Amino acid sequence: MKSGRTIEIEVGRDLRAVAAEVAEAWKAAGEGGAVAGDDRIVFRDWAALHAVMTPKRYELLRHLRRTPESGIRALARALNRDVRRVHEDVTALAEFGLVLRGEDGRLSSEIDAITSTIRIAA
Repeated sequence: MKSGRTIEIEVGRDLRAVAAEVAEAWKAAGEGGAVAGDDRIVFRDWAALHAVMTPKRYELLRHLRRTPESGIRALARALNRDVRRVHEDVTALAEFGLVLRGEDGRLSSEIDAITSTIRIAA
């Protein structure tokens, strides 16, 4: 299996600071400067993270990393889950770039690891 990506999740980071970083990168790119890619997802709090990264979605990500599937129905069968719920989970995870959809509908994930920083005092 090919080597994949590592995603960093930050919880409790000041969203204004994140927005300032994005604006700075946008400005640098507009001026022709180099901008490094960033595999980071920021959540305002634990509840927001928990709403996205559920145990079922974690199981789905692990499955797709090991065994890409031909589509939602095949994935639902493999996980022994309801097609509608699997579709909702794939849609949510794809929005964050954690699940990839090929033009042919094939589903996969390149994520090898998710690291996290959880700020308690934020």
